[in-house]
Amino acid sequence: MSIDVKDIKPLSERIRAANQDVWDAMQAHRFVAEIEADRLSADTFKAYLVYECDFVETAMLIFGHMLVKAPGLEERRWLAGVLQALAVEQIGYFERTFAALGITAADRARPLPPSVFAFRDGMLAIARDGTYRDGVAIMLAAEWMYATWCTRAAACRIGDPILRRWVDLHAEPEFLAQADWLRRQLDAADPAEEDRLGDRFRRALELEIAFHQAPFEGAAP
Repeated sequence: MSIDVKDIKPLSERIRAANQDVWDAMQAHRFVAEIEADRLSADTFKAYLVYECDFVETAMLIFGHMLVKAPGLEERRWLAGVLQALAVEQIGYFERTFAALGITAADRARPLPPSVFAFRDGMLAIARDGTYRDGVAIMLAAEWMYATWCTRAAACRIGDPILRRWVDLHAEPEFLAQADWLRRQLDAADPAEEDRLGDRFRRALELEIAFHQAPFEGAAP
């Protein structure tokens, strides 16, 4: 029996479906649920921001590895734009937000929880030691995850204006376009790589789940 090409799902969709358990676990994470219910504590959000800001520099390194390994100029130009946005826009966002929330340099210097180190080091190791598509798979897992639940949460009532802005940033067209670009990059991979890339996608989500638990367990600024 012949298979209609239109019935074959894109690689990214197949990989997400194969890892639906960890995807759903992240989508229903306590961090997400409390934001959607408008009951995330200020201390938890502050702790999260410190941990997330720490990861921005790592994200720059991850995308840097991807840029070096990218297959062509089009991909390199896009990734150069991503690096510019991380270095200027995202760092600027955290600086302004820390000032608004009274998060000090001393707060940021506190030891990070083990799961935050594991997230940072685990993601970087995959991008450093793997292929271009390996880097795509882990960053797609992260950004698709955020784009999905933040788009949902953006329709909820969120009383804290700073938290509201953070959610909205991950539901705006620019962020969604980045997730879409990563999806297209993964869809262009050789189908023979599906199992390995699926493993990378899953590992990133597992690391994200533990990372998002850390603000509830560690001391908040």
